[in-house]
Amino acid sequence: MKLEIAVVVLAVGCAASRAPSTPPPSAPAGPSDAELQAQRARDDQAKHDQIVAAHRALEDEQQTALAATCDDPAPRSEHERCLPSCYTTEPADARAGKKLAGSMELEHLVCKQRDDGPLVLADEIQRGKLRVRSVRGRFPAAHKTTSWQGEIEVALADAPHAKTAKSDVFVVTSGWRELIHPVTRERLRCVTVSHYVRGARGVLDACGAGHDVACEASGNAAVRGINVVHYRLAEARELKAAGKLDECRRAALEAIAVARGMPRWRQYAKLNVAHWIDHAAYRTRFDGILDEDALFAAAASLGSDAEAVYTSCGGPGDAATKPEDEQSFHTCW
Repeated sequence: MKLEIAVVVLAVGCAASRAPSTPPPSAPAGPSDAELQAQRARDDQAKHDQIVAAHRALEDEQQTALAATCDDPAPRSEHERCLPSCYTTEPADARAGKKLAGSMELEHLVCKQRDDGPLVLADEIQRGKLRVRSVRGRFPAAHKTTSWQGEIEVALADAPHAKTAKSDVFVVTSGWRELIHPVTRERLRCVTVSHYVRGARGVLDACGAGHDVACEASGNAAVRGINVVHYRLAEARELKAAGKLDECRRAALEAIAVARGMPRWRQYAKLNVAHWIDHAAYRTRFDGILDEDALFAAAASLGSDAEAVYTSCGGPGDAATKPEDEQSFHTCW
């Protein structure tokens, strides 16, 4: 009996010792370091190619917008931008084409928005009511420089008018009047001023401001640009006051876009196509008579003001603008 039990135990022990061991599962083979590095290089190159393609597309879009021009500025009224209201192009001086010969008197409406604001030739407000006529004999004397009239006369004489002769005389001929600009709806204080000129020749141009003065009515794109920026900023402020925030942002964004586009366009016009024409002075519609640098500095300042209004009307801090909007001021739409 004891012998049988021992045999059984022995058999079981031998069977247990002969059972094969199960090998641990092997881990799946992954990419090598070299393969990972190659994949990262391919991903980086793909991202680089995308960035380059996007940059080239943006550059092409910007160059196309910069190169666009309005070869026929006369019919601009048929192509106005309405963002949100339609900006009305400045008309030519109602006296344009009048012959100038010898001693002449040219009447102007001179306005300013605030006491320390620039003097603006706002003849369009009195369109058809201002005279240009021949003068015989001596010119009237200017006022004393210590008077308020004299201060205006001196300021006009010192403004960057093109080729204003020392013999020219500015004389204030009315008192102050409170007016509303029909385009921007801004409140203005205005006086009538006569500009007396000796030895005048030719005809009065579209600007009504003298030889070599550029303005929007004569087709100058830089002046049109600052006029659009000023108009849209005034519009945005009015819309904000009325609680129309969507329209406020739209008007302010247009002002921002044009203010950004103007210096880029000037650089392009001067360096790439040499189509820039220098002028002694630029008569703006709302910001006075300026030289070139002062004009672009004023446009940039107005653009900064527009950014502040845009933000206050709920727009994001970094306003995004498109090239075609930035360059809209010198194209026919």
